[in-house]
Amino acid sequence: MLKIALTIRKKDDHMTYFVNQTYLQFLSAFQIELVIPRNHHQYKDIVNRNDALLICGGNDINPIYFHQDKHCSTQLEDKDIEAMDFALFHQFYKAHKPIIGICRGIQVINVFFHGTLIQDIPSLYKTTINHSHDTHDINIQPHTLLSQYFPTTIQTNSLHHQNIKSVSPLFKINAISVDGLIEGIENNQILAVQWHPERMDSLHQKQFLQLITDFIEKKKSHLS
Repeated sequence: MLKIALTIRKKDDHMTYFVNQTYLQFLSAFQIELVIPRNHHQYKDIVNRNDALLICGGNDINPIYFHQDKHCSTQLEDKDIEAMDFALFHQFYKAHKPIIGICRGIQVINVFFHGTLIQDIPSLYKTTINHSHDTHDINIQPHTLLSQYFPTTIQTNSLHHQNIKSVSPLFKINAISVDGLIEGIENNQILAVQWHPERMDSLHQKQFLQLITDFIEKKKSHLS
């Protein structure tokens, strides 16, 4: 069974750690290790014990990381969680192990490589889609890993108010929403999407789970 490290989050009381049950159900085909924030030097052990990392959704990234002032709508993630996300990502990346990003996860990955974000879609991007709760169509880009598992156009959920603005040149864009926002990025080690596949219908979950399983297996075989 493949082993995957899954990031956790902290409640507003800044004391209680949690993980949404939807991730655990979605990843039931994997052996899952939940990662609690701690000294980043200890994350090397987590990298050694796991085949891949999944950075899940959460609150907003501190805009200091991409050289912007804080927007009034920005809800910052807990500082320990923020440090954990970046440190874990760095350790798995250095080890050449596969990394999956969902929602906040895609934003962490892009910002790590000096990409930028739209801090508030409703006030800073012209669109008729309410990205905080609407479903909408996205176009899967040709000649990408996503295009091998999904049709050209699919409908996804939308549970976010921030989005990639400028994408790091290290990535290929693999999905774009019908209003022009970047919904997915990838390279040979990283696969990340803005929507929540773990909250989609069972068919979409099955396809996405097969995608990440194949992605991890392929990378694992190259590291052997």
